[in-house]
Amino acid sequence: MNTNRIPTIRSRLALLVIACVVPASLMAVLLISYGYQRERDRLVRDSIATARAMVQAIDRELTSIRLAAEVLSSSPHLESGNTAAFYGQAQRVMRRQVGDNAVLSDAAGQQLINTIRPLGEQLPRHGNPEQLRKVFETGRPVVSDVYVGGVLRRPLMSIDVPVFRDGKVVYDLSIGILPDRFLRILSDQRLPPHWISAVFDSTGTIVARTHEMERFVGKKGAPMLVNRMGEISEDSLETTSVEGIPVLSVFSRSAVSSWTVAIGIPTRDLTNELWQSLWWFIPGVAIFLVSSLGVAWAIGGRISRSIHGLTEPALALGAGQTVTVPSFHLKEADEVGQALMKASRMLQEAQHRAHHDVVTGLANRALFNEIVDQQVAICHRTGAELAVLYIDLDDFKAVNDAYGHATGDGILCEVAARLRHRIRGSDVAARIGGDEFAIVLVDTGMEAAAMLAGELVDSFLMPYRIGPLTIEISASVGVAGYPHSGTSSEALLHSADEAMYRAKAAGKRRVAVADGLDEAA
Repeated sequence: MNTNRIPTIRSRLALLVIACVVPASLMAVLLISYGYQRERDRLVRDSIATARAMVQAIDRELTSIRLAAEVLSSSPHLESGNTAAFYGQAQRVMRRQVGDNAVLSDAAGQQLINTIRPLGEQLPRHGNPEQLRKVFETGRPVVSDVYVGGVLRRPLMSIDVPVFRDGKVVYDLSIGILPDRFLRILSDQRLPPHWISAVFDSTGTIVARTHEMERFVGKKGAPMLVNRMGEISEDSLETTSVEGIPVLSVFSRSAVSSWTVAIGIPTRDLTNELWQSLWWFIPGVAIFLVSSLGVAWAIGGRISRSIHGLTEPALALGAGQTVTVPSFHLKEADEVGQALMKASRMLQEAQHRAHHDVVTGLANRALFNEIVDQQVAICHRTGAELAVLYIDLDDFKAVNDAYGHATGDGILCEVAARLRHRIRGSDVAARIGGDEFAIVLVDTGMEAAAMLAGELVDSFLMPYRIGPLTIEISASVGVAGYPHSGTSSEALLHSADEAMYRAKAAGKRRVAVADGLDEAA
């Protein structure tokens, strides 16, 4: 494309000034009426987008609490019937501000544990029997609407999850959430002081509100607004707030939780803001009409320099996703688009190189350590097992010396392919050195890990066909398990590495487990 023929901002502004001078009077009238409506529409769109963002924040909050409840419901203390230990575990979880209280109830609705009451104290029944019934009937988590808690005796909502034993729901585990948590989400948006924002449950009952919250929580919203929220997921309408203030209400309803966030903009503030925008707009129109081509040329040059100045930040802040920017038929805008696409490619390539081995495409040592540490943290919370295999090719240097590094790289790629074929989708294989590989086996005990290691040793003994060559090579494998061999990626790799060297010392082509785990393997 010949960029010299693409119009510049300066030339476009010059033509715009010439076109606007002649019909100045008519344009002024049209722009005033159009500008007013456009500002109002913009405010509505922006407010709906804000409500949508708050709904998404609430959904994320509910999802994180639900996940925490599901993790807590799988506690081994519940399986063993150790009520005191589970009570202590639930209190520790609540201290991390997951929720305001945790309640364990039986099928009859009787509370067995409530973290805001001492263990053993007599407790009332579950405050929402309908929600309890749904959990036991469906075996699925349930997000409640607002109800009055049996112990707190104040409005709250809860997320209830089933506790299974032998495939049957035996308990209901509920995490209660007070409205103050949702008020923080509303307050984080820092809306103008006179605007009113509120969270409604699926029935139109107020969950949280930025104005007079204690007065209105647990009560229905304005009837016109509640009816409209039940008909459509997002909209705006002029109505009256529950305290009688005329407002323009905008709202967005979650498709996940069926909760809604509404923002009420007082009509007086709305009119003032729009007229304030218009008073800034009218002088702008007047200046535009009386400006000469020289002023337009100067302004165009300033805008052009601003766009050129965006090129370097665009390269630094390019998104991690593939970016495609069409031509705007404007030279400066096209330059910014090209910079964004280049930044996207650079970032994606850098991210891949930073976490993957160039030869085999497997994870590298840094990514492998990060994944192992994440899995160790999960095992620490859930009590699951974890195993790490350390694999070293026997006498691989002799292959490189005899046939060259290209052939050696071909063998490494074939080894990587055999590793991928043998492990599950949840496991991760990595190349952590020249001829050294590692595997993390998720939720796997030492016996299964040692068995897989033996299968890998047998797999590596099969001939490697690299071009016209047929090469035979073997491998030695060390096995380490969490938590006996270590509680971090470095400790587990070190234990597995030591076990691998014992396998080599014992004659290669075999498997050895970390010290202290031979009996378990």
